[in-house]
Amino acid sequence: MSRASRSAVLLLAVATLGFLETSCGTDHSQVRFVHASVDAAPQDVAADGKTVATGLAYGNVSPASDYVVLSAGTRRIEVRDTGTTTDLINSTIAFASQKKYTLLIVGLANSVPPTIAALLKTDDNSAPPSGNIKLRLIHAASGPTAGDPPLVDVYIVTPGTDITNVTPTISSLAYQQASDYQNLAAATYEVIVTDSTDASKFRWSDQTYPLTAGQIRTLITLHSSVPNNMSLLELSDLN
Repeated sequence: MSRASRSAVLLLAVATLGFLETSCGTDHSQVRFVHASVDAAPQDVAADGKTVATGLAYGNVSPASDYVVLSAGTRRIEVRDTGTTTDLINSTIAFASQKKYTLLIVGLANSVPPTIAALLKTDDNSAPPSGNIKLRLIHAASGPTAGDPPLVDVYIVTPGTDITNVTPTISSLAYQQASDYQNLAAATYEVIVTDSTDASKFRWSDQTYPLTAGQIRTLITLHSSVPNNMSLLELSDLN
């Protein structure tokens, strides 16, 4: 084999190796964890025995920004009270390559039987159209006692809008469901959450969010200690 031929073969081998390394390096998922179980203590989360979140308190997300990187595939997820060894959740969950996820700890830890569970939602962080934002809502407000939480309507409106005769932006969202992403013009929005069966449209949550072009946000309903109220946890998905 000539020197030129040997050089060509070597270059091909190096290029192939580089391709394989790049391909293998992309075989991962990204996950963030949200504590939405109102009666559960701060939690530790492990993936295949490795701690990926610790001391996660109710109404918080870990990491505080961005995501934890996990190998794609089926992973064993364990959730337990911080500093203990007894699992409240022990589940095998499939994570697809190149995907981003929000994993929520939902339900009640102290109900009989406990309803605490892991709820996985796929994130879509692809950029919105120019000049727009994307916004979705996940209904995780279980309430302080066992039972079926009500369906909620969500109004995403200009601040100060009278919603009496307004059609909800998101209708009849069930507990543990995520809405579709709403593509909206960048602006300041008032987000109002009501019981979908309540004709009076009593406001369980009413918060305002200034949103600039290119941003993506997830809002999560949480049970509030205030009677007849919910809070909204805002996650910054992009920008």
